[in-house]
Amino acid sequence: MATLDERRRARKYGVTVRQLREVEDALRAMPMEVFLDRLFGPGKAVYDPSTDLWIVPDAKHTGPGFIAVRPDKSFFTGVIPEAKLQ
Repeated sequence: MATLDERRRARKYGVTVRQLREVEDALRAMPMEVFLDRLFGPGKAVYDPSTDLWIVPDAKHTGPGFIAVRPDKSFFTGVIPEAKLQ
């Protein structure tokens, strides 16, 4: 049975819940390097083993912004405060 979130996302993208699940399953099955290269461009992501995150510059941010991608391909964004940069 589809969750409310799945139904909302499927409606937002104009697809069925089944199609949404198929796309999400295919993305999860894709090797991380291939996923990142296709999403951000070849060689843009750098792996940080100390945090188990892939780090990519955030092109939408004019300063030192970044996108951190987790092994499950979920992500978060952040900005490094100017005072922390040397």
